[in-house]
Amino acid sequence: MENKFYLIFFFIFGSCIGSFLNVYRFRYPESISIIYPRSFCPKCKRKIPWFFNIPIISWFFLMGKCNFCKSNISFQYPFVEFLTAILITLNIFAISNLSTNYFVNLMGLTFFSSLLIAASLIDLDNLVIPNNLLLFGSISGLIFNLVSRKIYFKENFPTVLYKYLFMSFIFLILFEIFNFIISMIIKKEAFGFGDSKYLFMISTWLGIKGALFTFILSIYIGGIISILLIILRIIPRKGRIPFGPYLSISAYTIGMIGSDNFLMFFKDFYNTGLFIF
Repeated sequence: MENKFYLIFFFIFGSCIGSFLNVYRFRYPESISIIYPRSFCPKCKRKIPWFFNIPIISWFFLMGKCNFCKSNISFQYPFVEFLTAILITLNIFAISNLSTNYFVNLMGLTFFSSLLIAASLIDLDNLVIPNNLLLFGSISGLIFNLVSRKIYFKENFPTVLYKYLFMSFIFLILFEIFNFIISMIIKKEAFGFGDSKYLFMISTWLGIKGALFTFILSIYIGGIISILLIILRIIPRKGRIPFGPYLSISAYTIGMIGSDNFLMFFKDFYNTGLFIF
């Protein structure tokens, strides 16, 4: 009974986070505050009453149309709310160790997951990840680890700063060098600086090993998905593909299972000969 309560609570909580992320996604390119004004219809500008602003449910109740002007409301809104709710709920089953305390680990993963979803949505729409989001995410990741590692892992502040701040900068520099070399070889930009900064943010949460595994996994995920999209002619062969969502999927996976567990899986994956070049 208690487990069912957690599932229901986090699904509802996650859908509310998804609703907030929808607001951020819509207002970012318009440079509108996420706090004020209250939610409104982008067509008729009428403010939306709270009972027409219930995550997932309201869209179906209104049959995907504004209650006032009857303009269409994109299905992306309930989809993002549902997807966020599912991902936040799945955090309950995480086997990672952002903290040895289960609830602290769960709250950290929930916050981290929300940042990943927000970055992916903006990158998909605008081919850019906002600097203010990356800065906020990096600071929050550093604060989380400073507190969590001090209380539950008994690490002192200089050690945490070295592992999650200094090493994140080192990773950023090394990744930019790697990006420069690859770009010179293929004669075009391999990764944008936004991807480098995004990996820096991920490193402040997962550490340099987590960021490295995130990048490695994103190459596989990005390659497979991109090939499928090109085959299905959803995207042009030479079209620009945002890499942020692939990093987000990978970072979420590493955050869920932990860097050490991913390394063990990666070794077994190759040692058993499951992967064929």
